[in-house]
Amino acid sequence: MALSRKIPYIPNETEIIDRSFKRASKKANLQYNSGTRMSIIESDMITTVTSSISKILSSIMQSYPNLDEMPEFYQKLIDLTVGIDRLKISLDRVSMANKTIKKLSKEYMKDLKKRRDSREMVRKEFYGRTVSIINGLSNDLYFLNDARKKINDLPAIDLNEPIIIVTGYPNVGKSTIVNMISTGRPNIASYPFTTKEIIAGHFYHGRDKYQVIDVPGILDRADSQRNNMERLAFLAIEQINSIILFVLDLTETCGYSVQEQLNLLNEIKKNFERPMIVVANKTDIKKVDSDIVDIFISAKTGENIPELMDKILLLAKNDQKNKKG
Repeated sequence: MALSRKIPYIPNETEIIDRSFKRASKKANLQYNSGTRMSIIESDMITTVTSSISKILSSIMQSYPNLDEMPEFYQKLIDLTVGIDRLKISLDRVSMANKTIKKLSKEYMKDLKKRRDSREMVRKEFYGRTVSIINGLSNDLYFLNDARKKINDLPAIDLNEPIIIVTGYPNVGKSTIVNMISTGRPNIASYPFTTKEIIAGHFYHGRDKYQVIDVPGILDRADSQRNNMERLAFLAIEQINSIILFVLDLTETCGYSVQEQLNLLNEIKKNFERPMIVVANKTDIKKVDSDIVDIFISAKTGENIPELMDKILLLAKNDQKNKKG
C-alpha cells in the first residue's frame, strides 16, 4: 500500500540548528575536560555538526515515499492535496542543502589543517555559512511539515480489493449512507460540502472485505468551475476501478433540483464505464416515484438498507467475476 507508512514530524530550521550545535558543543566539552588538543576539538565540532545536519536532512528526504513510483491515483491525489511539483521542489532543495553543507565541511576541514592558529575562527565561519543554508530552507521545511500532515490524513485504499464509491450532489445523504453500511465515519451536517476529503471505510461479508469511499459532493457545472473538493471526487471516480453508488435526493431538500442531479448522473454515466446503483434517499421525508432509481431508501431511518446491501454485494461479486474474465 502506497501510504502505509506515516511521514514523521519535519523539524524546522531552528530545531535542526540547535540540535546539531548542541551535540557538537556537548562533545567538545567532554573532549576539553579530558585534555584533548584544541585542533582536534575544533575539527570534531565541524564533523559533528555536519554529520548531525546530514542525518536530519537525509531523514526528511527518506521519510517521503517515492512519488514517481506511487500508483497514478495517489500521485494525482497528492497533487490535488498539496501540489506534487511544489513537494518535489522542496525535497530537492533539502537534498541540495545537504550536499552543499557536506562540500563546505570538506573545504573547511582542509583549511583547518593548514592553520596553526585562528582555528576557532575557521570553525565559526563554517557555522555561520551552515546556519545561512539551513535558514534558507525555512519555507521548504514549513511546507514539508504541513504537507506531511495532509498526506498522512489521506485514506489508505487497497486498489486490489472491491471498492464502492458513494457520490452525488452535496447534502443528499451520502455520508449518512457510508455511516450505515461501513466503518467510515465522515462528518455529517445539514449544509453542502460537509465532506471535504475522500473518506474510506469498509465492511465484511463472510471473509470478503469491501471498501466504501465517501467523496465530496459534486455540482453540475463546467469542470473549470469546480473546486478542489469536486476534483477530488472526480479523481476517485476516474482512477479507482469501483462500483458507483449514485445518491439522489428527489425531495430536493438538499437545495438542488432533481434535474441538476440527473445532469450530473448522466455526466458520470457518459464519462465513466462503471457498474452503478442509483439510490433515492430521504424516503422518510417524501416518496417520489422515478423509473431511473434502482432502490429507494432512508439512510436516516434505515429503511431498505439491508436490501441496498444485497444489491451492492450482488453487483460487486458480478463485477469481480467480469474482471477475472
